Amino acid sequence: MSLKELGIDLVEIKRFPTIKKNRHNKFLLNNYSQKELDYCFSFKDPGPHLAGTWAAKEAVYKTLGQNNLLFSSLEIRREKNGRPTAWLNNRQQKSIAISISHTTKLAIAIALKK
Repeated sequence: MSLKELGIDLVEIKRFPTIKKNRHNKFLLNNYSQKELDYCFSFKDPGPHLAGTWAAKEAVYKTLGQNNLLFSSLEIRREKNGRPTAWLNNRQQKSIAISISHTTKLAIAIALKK
């Protein structure tokens, strides 16, 4: 595999304490898709999942290298097995691989463009 681009992002989960309690928060609605919110809020504590999804969006953004890209057009979806995938303007970006992980304090994501 020939690597063309790499993006990585690290997010403190505590950045999401107040917004994680209200899925109708303006920040969430402006930066996450409905599918992303449904996924994150399907967990008892959506904070780590909001942070992980945010980190993944940042990592993918870095691999695409488009300064005018809106976060609302970039979506992180999960396959049935939980594997994250990148979607841009409702089209899957098959050339981008994503990995997301988190601890109790930090969420990290890496995106590789093949």
